[in-house]
Amino acid sequence: MSRADRLIGRESALAAASSVLDDARRGAGQFLMISGEAGIGKTAMLAALVSRAGTVPLVLRGFCWEGDGAPPYWPWSQVLQASGLPMADLGEAGWLLQPASDPAEPMGAVAAGDAQFRLFEAAARCLGRLAAGRPVLVVLDDLHWADEPTLRLLGFLARALAAESVALLGAYRDTEASPELLKIAGQAQQLALAGLTPDDIGALAREVAGTALPAQVTAQLWQRSGGNPFFVRELIRLLQAQGSWHQPAQIPASVAETLRRRLARLSTECVRLLEWAAIAGRDVDVALLAHGAAVGHELAALSLLDEARQAGVIAGTSPPRFTHDLYRETILDGLSASARTAINLSVGRALQARSGPAARVAAHLLAAGPQARQDALEYSLLAAREATARLGHEDACAYYLRALDIIVEGGTSGADAGRRIDILLELAASHERTGRSDLAAQRLGQAADASRSAGDPVGLARAALGIQTLGYRSGAQNAELLDLLREASRRLEEAGGPLALRSRVLAALARTLRHGSDRLPGAEVTQVAERAAQLAAAANDPSALATAKLAVHDAMWIPGTAAARLPVIAEMLDAAQASGDDDLVAQAHLLRAAALLELGDPAGRDELLTYVTLAGQLGHARGRWGALTRQATFAQLAGRAEEAARLGEQALELGLAIGEPDAAGCFFTSRLSLVALGVREPATGMDASDPLWPMFPVLRAWPYAARGDAAAAAAALGDFSVLDITMWTGLEALAAAAVVFAAAGSDAQRTWVYERLRPYAGSHVVVGGCASYHAAVDHHLGALAASLGDTAAGAHFRAALAMHERLGAAGWARLSEQALARLEAPAGSQAPNELRLVNGVRLLCFEGKQVQLPDSKGLADIATLIGARGADVHVLTLVGHHLARMGADPVLDEKAKAAYKARLAGLAGDIEDAEAAGRAGRAEVLRNERDALIRELAAAAGLGHRDRKLGDEAERARKTVSARVRDALSKIGPVHPELAAHLRESLRLGTRCSYSPPVGVTWKVN
Repeated sequence: MSRADRLIGRESALAAASSVLDDARRGAGQFLMISGEAGIGKTAMLAALVSRAGTVPLVLRGFCWEGDGAPPYWPWSQVLQASGLPMADLGEAGWLLQPASDPAEPMGAVAAGDAQFRLFEAAARCLGRLAAGRPVLVVLDDLHWADEPTLRLLGFLARALAAESVALLGAYRDTEASPELLKIAGQAQQLALAGLTPDDIGALAREVAGTALPAQVTAQLWQRSGGNPFFVRELIRLLQAQGSWHQPAQIPASVAETLRRRLARLSTECVRLLEWAAIAGRDVDVALLAHGAAVGHELAALSLLDEARQAGVIAGTSPPRFTHDLYRETILDGLSASARTAINLSVGRALQARSGPAARVAAHLLAAGPQARQDALEYSLLAAREATARLGHEDACAYYLRALDIIVEGGTSGADAGRRIDILLELAASHERTGRSDLAAQRLGQAADASRSAGDPVGLARAALGIQTLGYRSGAQNAELLDLLREASRRLEEAGGPLALRSRVLAALARTLRHGSDRLPGAEVTQVAERAAQLAAAANDPSALATAKLAVHDAMWIPGTAAARLPVIAEMLDAAQASGDDDLVAQAHLLRAAALLELGDPAGRDELLTYVTLAGQLGHARGRWGALTRQATFAQLAGRAEEAARLGEQALELGLAIGEPDAAGCFFTSRLSLVALGVREPATGMDASDPLWPMFPVLRAWPYAARGDAAAAAAALGDFSVLDITMWTGLEALAAAAVVFAAAGSDAQRTWVYERLRPYAGSHVVVGGCASYHAAVDHHLGALAASLGDTAAGAHFRAALAMHERLGAAGWARLSEQALARLEAPAGSQAPNELRLVNGVRLLCFEGKQVQLPDSKGLADIATLIGARGADVHVLTLVGHHLARMGADPVLDEKAKAAYKARLAGLAGDIEDAEAAGRAGRAEVLRNERDALIRELAAAAGLGHRDRKLGDEAERARKTVSARVRDALSKIGPVHPELAAHLRESLRLGTRCSYSPPVGVTWKVN
């Protein structure tokens, strides 16, 4: 009888879990988590499920390590090792199987996140590839000891493999689960194991003892064990050892005492060996025990392990391991503090001699006390760097924190103070790689404080630069950072610090002054940036020079300076290329694109595409975010509004995931501009804490104004004052205000904006580094002039049309052309009623009011009906069917079906003849014809193979068309209520549809 069949008291749980395996076999990825206390039977349940699965699925097992020495992703390393895939097929997942080596150069937060994502994708691909051949069963035990990267990978795979024949089975102690584990478990199907019932305990006792036990004994077992199967088994074995079921067993309150009794039957040498093994870890490393002098040699160790195996304390041979962790825990609890210290020191030294994993060495040396303090510090730092190289950034943080504790416990000398600053800076970088910018800022602040106390200007400067690189929302003021950068700069100068570092601090100060303020840059920003460039040139450091030139550029970055910025950008690009800094090279191309587009130079489009390519090749998530957002801008510029909207949504999702401070701002500036091209505005608004909050009334009114709904725009605008227009955003805020005021503002508001935009006529509104495009300035001037009744409006729109056409801004060229046509229409006339499709956008003009909506099938149906000019249109025509006959006749009559069947019979012989003659091409043509005939016959049959009637098809088409038109009207209503009301009154829907207005209405329909 198999173990699965003997799993007492778990029949219903096993049946429920088995259904998960059945679903996985059918190709629906499954994720099941089994939880419960220690000894409750989680591992037995996993074993039973594996047994039930049989030999069909590929079973991949992994377990988690309780101690501190396990490398990141340890259970997944076991899974991939068991997969049998060659290293060449593992891709980035092969990192998990590489032996510990010298730590790689630490990577930045963005690169770290990207590398981890690529590792996760590679692991998913490996399992998906395996599942293509046979179902895969991944079994992970003891997940309560798992590191966070392991858990995150588990959660990722549960989502990524949802459509693959993969079952993910995990087990963990719910009382010891971390918040991260509980979060991941929340995504899974849950199987919580509780204690067995008294009846189940009786059945279990009968199996273990080989005979039925008295009811009183089983009742005591249930009461004392709480139904825990492991405890029950141990208690029964103890009673058996005592020789009588009725003799009162000397059972202490804790099961640990039960285990100690079993251990007491072992020899002193065996117990000493097990003490060493318990300190060393869950698996028993025989060579390590012999090397550490736990026994004289390996043969003696193997002999003692056989003794423990016979007693049921040790199981397995490759490698041997404790039968249950409670044995190991009981042994550790029984050791004195001095014994623990001595054994840990010996094990740590033995691992040092064997060049064992730094994390394990550090854990044992740390437990060895003050005598191993210095080595524990070095190995903790080495463990942190090894974890970083393996993308285990949470583990790296833990090791850095341990190193800090060692320094604090040992007292702080001058050397240790400098060491502490370095560790704090490295810890901050690790926090940033995990996405915890808040913790990174906290550690950088501590590093700054420590640097002040130690009189270390270099450490202070590094801390200040670290805080500045964490980023902040453009326009958000950061007085503390400014003070820190100024202090760092002053202290570096007083100490004669490195010129390149001084340059970087000044460049950071200049950019923080520029982008962290709600005012245009003043003289201080320019002076600081130029000084940074001078120091970088003196240091002959191209990387520092490129950073300084970026600061110089940003200091002069105000509307109307595009031509003057281009030479500075060229210098920045040269220095970035000389330093090999790919990020700065890409940024230089982006800034050049912004300047050229602002000038209306079509070469800016090529520069923008160059940036998209370079940013996508940077190899980190922030680069992908930059590429996506600027792809959206290019699509917007080219008039592909829906594509731009999709790219913007993808960029927002990625930006929020990686903690990009400008993710939301970049999304909103792009999406609101797209409203003019027919895209719906975002469903949610900007955060109330955004630096643009004074402009929120204008931003809320913007979509209504762009769609021509002046009343709604005026309501959203309220009593807005032009004094609240934020000038630090360049021309973006003025362009938004121009759209809103032209539709719903006062003449005073229109004049105020017109006068401030007029100096920039001939240029384009480019938001930041091409985050969005808001048309030629002349277009907004034309709209404002027209609303003021100024005759200059026509000249403005003609200039805008030419500028848009030169730049290839197709959508905006169309809008300028339409505005000009409305302006030049004869007095008293209005634009004709029109339905026109342009680049996926449906233009709807009715009674002089024009709106735009993304095209849909419902709008196409309405256009078809209006274009029929009162004639009936059958619903089958609207859904794309060609009508041969009407009414309820069969789709195919008996004569047609007979002809089809005769042709099928003939085709069968023709196909055989073609294949026999070796004419594969002819046979394929005949098979295609046969398949088409079969499809026609199937389409002509309904339920029970009855003839399908044409009326059946018509009824389905009627419902489809009605739903499509209702949906289209629901979208027209909010933007053009008059047109929606007219269409509801004029459209006749049924099997035959028509457009029949109560009075004559003429339309232009393309």
